[in-house]
Amino acid sequence: MIDTANRYKAKINNMFFKGDAVFGITCNDGKYGMEIDLEGADFEMPVDIVEASVEDDVFTAKATTPILPDRDFDILLTFEDDKCNGYLKIPFIGKVKIKDAVKL
Repeated sequence: MIDTANRYKAKINNMFFKGDAVFGITCNDGKYGMEIDLEGADFEMPVDIVEASVEDDVFTAKATTPILPDRDFDILLTFEDDKCNGYLKIPFIGKVKIKDAVKL
């Protein structure tokens, strides 16, 4: 199962952001959310989960952000031991890969 008490740190390298991102999945009465902190960025990326599914250690979701109004994006994250892998597929930005994110 997904442990919503943990946060993960990943290196991100794309044309819009290069650096560390710290993220976590939240759950409140069955409603999922996601928090993303882009360390050293001059902008924030708030995320609202529209719909989510958890199967074993795989979290998939449709999400929105005020940065891109009226545009959904996809999230797929697989959690294994103290690591997380997957991606966020964001319109106009593309697929942001999460590789070997480590549990904090």
